[in-house]
Amino acid sequence: MTEPSQLPSGGVPRAAWAVTDYDLAKTLNCGQAFRWRRDERGWQGVVAGRWVRLSSDGGLLRAETALPQAAWQWLEHYLQLGLDWPRVLRTFPDDAPMRAALAACRGLRLLRQDPWECLASFLLSATKQIVQIQTIIERLCQSYGARLPTPAGSVAAFSFPTPE
Repeated sequence: MTEPSQLPSGGVPRAAWAVTDYDLAKTLNCGQAFRWRRDERGWQGVVAGRWVRLSSDGGLLRAETALPQAAWQWLEHYLQLGLDWPRVLRTFPDDAPMRAALAACRGLRLLRQDPWECLASFLLSATKQIVQIQTIIERLCQSYGARLPTPAGSVAAFSFPTPE
């Protein structure tokens, strides 16, 4: 795993990781998670009860948060940045269907979502399209989640409600 490098922030907590073959847009917009929104500066979402903006270019993945972070393991875990992806790929069958799937999904990674949020989101997703699922989950979080700190000018963010 690559250790994050702290970036000059101008007061905004930031970190960056060198990544290989990691397609952030595919990963965040493929339908496995429903709380990521793209804007002109990257992707805004909530991970582990924290507002975060992610962006990438080339081999660098950048993160920005609203509050200072003592460590970034929570985000590394969520994005699976420590996963030895070439080793995982070597375990896949070497056949035509698998090669086609790998080519179509190049750079896509599975996210390690909070189990409760993942389960509840997919229960709410039955017979819905992704835009509808995103709207339902956003309203659920606004109604029953806690408001989270965000940078000035950012859209309000809310935690995912607890099972209770």
